Amino acid sequence: MMEELEALSKLIGGTPLLRLRRIAPEGAEIYLKLEYTNPGGSHKDRIAYYMIRDAVEKGLLRRGDPVIEVSSGNTATAIAWIASRLGLRAMLILEPEVSEVREMALRLLGAETVRIESEEEQFRRAGEMAEEMGGVFLNQFENEANIKAHYETTGPEILEQMNRDIDAFVMGIGTGGTIIGVGRRLKEEIGSVRIIGVVPRGSALLHEEARHEDRIGGLSKVIKPRFYIENRHIVDQVIEVSQAMAIETVRRLAAMEGLLVGPSTGAAVHAAIEVAEELGEGCRLVTIAADSLFRYPQLLRM
Repeated sequence: MMEELEALSKLIGGTPLLRLRRIAPEGAEIYLKLEYTNPGGSHKDRIAYYMIRDAVEKGLLRRGDPVIEVSSGNTATAIAWIASRLGLRAMLILEPEVSEVREMALRLLGAETVRIESEEEQFRRAGEMAEEMGGVFLNQFENEANIKAHYETTGPEILEQMNRDIDAFVMGIGTGGTIIGVGRRLKEEIGSVRIIGVVPRGSALLHEEARHEDRIGGLSKVIKPRFYIENRHIVDQVIEVSQAMAIETVRRLAAMEGLLVGPSTGAAVHAAIEVAEELGEGCRLVTIAADSLFRYPQLLRM
C-alpha cells in the first residue's frame, strides 16, 4: 500500500490562502486557508491520511483490514474515501443525529456505518470492534498523528504563504489537533505570534460543564480534548462564539466574499474579526475554512 499512500500524499494539502477583502476591519488583513479544496472536502483529509499511513507503516493495517473511527463529520468522510482508495474496510460509528444525506454519502464511499447514542458507548464499541476484527481504531482524539499532520503540513504551508509575517492564527477547537499542530509550528518560527482558539458559547472547555444550547459542528462543546488540555500553553486565548453569530458570519461570507463555508468557519472568522479589531491597523491574521456549506444542507435554506 505504500505506493498508493505516496500517490495520495500528492493530492492532500497545498490548499490556497485567500485574503478577505470586504468583511475584515479596515486596515487589517485576514486570510482564509481553503481546506475544503482537499479531495474529501475538509482539513480532516490531512489527519486521516497521517493516521492511516502511521498504522500501515507500523504493520497494523493491510489491504482488506477494518479501519474504525468514531466520527459523525469530516473525519468520517476523509477516512471513507482514503480507505476506499487503499482497499481498506472503513467502519464508522456515528451519532444518532447524523443526517441521512451524510450517512448515505459515507455508504456510497463504501463505508459501513452504525449509530450509537452514548458517547462513552461509541468509544467502547470502537475498541471492541478493532479487537474482534483485527483492525485499527484510529481515535483522532488520542492519536498523535493528528497533531503531527498539521505540524508537518498545514503549519509550514501557512508560514510559506504568509512569508512568515503573521500576528495571529485563529482556529476552532474540536479534537485540538489543528490548533496545537499549527500553533506549535508557528510559535517555533515566530515567537510573537498569538494562537487563538474558538469554541461554542458555553463550552465545557471554559466552564466546569457545558452551558447554554449553542452547538457548532466540529467544535468542542462537552468534551475537553486531551490535546488541548496537555498543550494549553500553546493557546494564548480562547473565544466563545454563539451559534447564531457563527451562522450570521456564514451568511456575510457568502454575500460579501463569495465563499460558502461551514458554521465552524463562520465562528472562526467572527473571532478573527474580534482579534483584528483588538490588534489594530496593519495586523495580519490567518484562519481556516475547515469545510464548505454544502456539508450542512439544512443551512442552505437560511
